[in-house]
Amino acid sequence: MNEIPLLNRANVFEAGLFSWGIPEQTAKELTSHHTELNYAAGQLIFSPGSAADIVLWVVKGVVREICPNPNGTQTLVRLATAGDILGLADKLDEKGQWIRRFEARTATECVLAIVTRQHVRNLLKDMNPEELLALSERMISASSEWVQYYATFLGLSYRERIEMVMAELGRKFGVPDDDGVLLTFEPTTSDLAEMIGSSRPVVSRVMAELIENGEIGRRDRKYILLHGGALEATVSEGSHIANGHVPPSIQPAASSRGTTHLQRQHRWGSRSVSARPTT
Repeated sequence: MNEIPLLNRANVFEAGLFSWGIPEQTAKELTSHHTELNYAAGQLIFSPGSAADIVLWVVKGVVREICPNPNGTQTLVRLATAGDILGLADKLDEKGQWIRRFEARTATECVLAIVTRQHVRNLLKDMNPEELLALSERMISASSEWVQYYATFLGLSYRERIEMVMAELGRKFGVPDDDGVLLTFEPTTSDLAEMIGSSRPVVSRVMAELIENGEIGRRDRKYILLHGGALEATVSEGSHIANGHVPPSIQPAASSRGTTHLQRQHRWGSRSVSARPTT
């Protein structure tokens, strides 16, 4: 597994810039000349339609990116954590000004880094045409990957959607544990319902099914992707899991480990099939 310090992965942002083809010196200039702001849990960062003249990325903590829907509901687009850029879906309005499409709100206490778009433009001006072309191609590829992700997502059953979401949460928030992969950030039932486009009762039923099938367990109100399950195997294959610090509140003492009960049952071979979403 790739080892990245849990929820404190500012270096991941810089590494991501390298992967996009941005020269090392340009990436270092971007990450070194920024301002950091502290946010309390539950605080609004930006709302749809607000000016997007700054670029933000998460240094520490968890941020909910939310898409308000015309019918008054909302969709949780993603849970962003350290190294993730906020506002990738920003758009140009009719006046040619950058504005936000989504709402961003902190799920935990957060540290965000900000730079102005003008500073980014100035740095990009120093790149040669070949470097700019490579950057453009990689950004197009990244956008296409998101389109493919959601096109695939729409064709899945609710159970398959939750499995996909839980595997991604394992990559972002998981740490190795004796029983599998421990998620150090727990999404609420409402979070999961919004992420899969369903209701809380459906989520509760599918999560109970995953527990019964031995895919996930619970300890101290935290989820564990259990050893031997398909979810844990998926995370382990291409993981961003760290050997980072596990908060004492969710790290069982060795002396009590034997008495800690996990909600787990044996898998019975075939998986039950949840109904596919209906329109």
